Amino acid sequence: MPSLRQSASGIVLLITAGLSACTSTGFLPTKQQQLMTQLSAQLQQAQLPTDALAFIAYPLDRSVAPLGYQSDKAMQPASTMKLVTSIVALEQLGPAYRAKTQLRSYEAPAQKMQQPLVLKGLGDMDFNVQELWSLLQQAYDQGIRQVPAIQIDRSWFNPSRPELTALPFDETPREYYNLLPDALFLQRNMLGIQLQSTADSVTGQFYPALQDLELITSQVVLTDSHCADWYPHPHHLVFKRQPDSLQLIVQGEFPKHCQKRDYLQLLNRTDLSRLLVQQLWQQISGQTRVPVLEKGATEATVLLAEHQSRALAEVLRDINKSSDNALTRQLYLALGAQQINTPAERTADRSELQVRSFLSRIELDHSSLVLENGSGLSRTERISPELMAAVLQYAYQAQYQPELLSSMPLAGVDGTLKRRFTESPAKGKARLKTGTLRNVTALAGFVTDQSGRSWVVASFINHPKASRGRVVLDSLIDWITMQSVTN
Repeated sequence: MPSLRQSASGIVLLITAGLSACTSTGFLPTKQQQLMTQLSAQLQQAQLPTDALAFIAYPLDRSVAPLGYQSDKAMQPASTMKLVTSIVALEQLGPAYRAKTQLRSYEAPAQKMQQPLVLKGLGDMDFNVQELWSLLQQAYDQGIRQVPAIQIDRSWFNPSRPELTALPFDETPREYYNLLPDALFLQRNMLGIQLQSTADSVTGQFYPALQDLELITSQVVLTDSHCADWYPHPHHLVFKRQPDSLQLIVQGEFPKHCQKRDYLQLLNRTDLSRLLVQQLWQQISGQTRVPVLEKGATEATVLLAEHQSRALAEVLRDINKSSDNALTRQLYLALGAQQINTPAERTADRSELQVRSFLSRIELDHSSLVLENGSGLSRTERISPELMAAVLQYAYQAQYQPELLSSMPLAGVDGTLKRRFTESPAKGKARLKTGTLRNVTALAGFVTDQSGRSWVVASFINHPKASRGRVVLDSLIDWITMQSVTN
């Protein structure tokens, strides 16, 4: 089998009139040349320049020479970058890896504790209100009734509060896809909100209900717009936190006779954690207004209770089928948080070292790779189609191949491809990760052709109007599906 380092870029030429490709022995077969002509025409019809496209595709058995265009060009991959993070995590952490949240103490359990309890986050992706209640209840079951304070330890990630210095990715920082990672990923740092209106008034409530948090809806303007069309976008609603209080004032427009529920980032995560911990501990123990402090606690050696997330193999289904940015960023930082013997201080820097170490170990040139958060929700991340395909090729031969494949959307069936390729020959025959940003459309993964051969493909379009080029990438997948050994 050829080395994973074998380059496909040598078969790629840029022709000013459009796309073409050749091998070292002459022009590609007619059907492949027809494909290149078709892609070129589709780019032209979409008013996209030829250099906006970069791709590579080849059977994993190398029975056909790689077909590609600008395959060594570093491109924005959008969410296809999640595949790289997934593969490195499967390689480094293993499919059975589970992240944790722990409740610890500095001393043995006693009715009246002399030192605080410690709620320590270790990147747990599944830690919610119910699980927090369970940890605190287990402390109560061990005889603990009063504590001087409860500490929240987010130090497993460095910095522990990246959102304090990070600029919003776009104009919707409240949305889940924009959520920054947190070692203590309590309730995913989200709060449910429900608004309900009559013809002349609006009421609202939070989920879970927080006794100290007040929602003010008196400034909402009711409209005759359709309830079904309404969405809590910033141009519809604005949430303003009152200084030195726990009042959230809602301003904007809302339809009459309408009820809507959504989950948004409405509170600073320190406030959200404090309110939830205080309220649940009071319900369990009867102790009111216990102080909740943000502080690392490495010396809290007594483990009182622990919650573990789902296994990595299961979490990856959410990451790749649903293209979950928040979970991916949690996982990416977990790669670095596991490494303590490194000079890098920032967890993200340690994570990048882990990715590059893996690529070096399997002898892949990663000079084109630019990493930021491992999710593709980035303006700076870059990877070439050639490198993406080589990583996928390696993973296809690995022991964890079934876990990776099962996490990827199946064309025309589920995930982000549920409504795509539904009338295509690729339906049910391609497992592909999608990638979409304002200036990016991308597909990467595996396709089965008519002869049962598995192909690897990585394809990117980078352009301000990249969405117009989706038909180009879909045509490439359809073409691969229709190939056979007799072509």
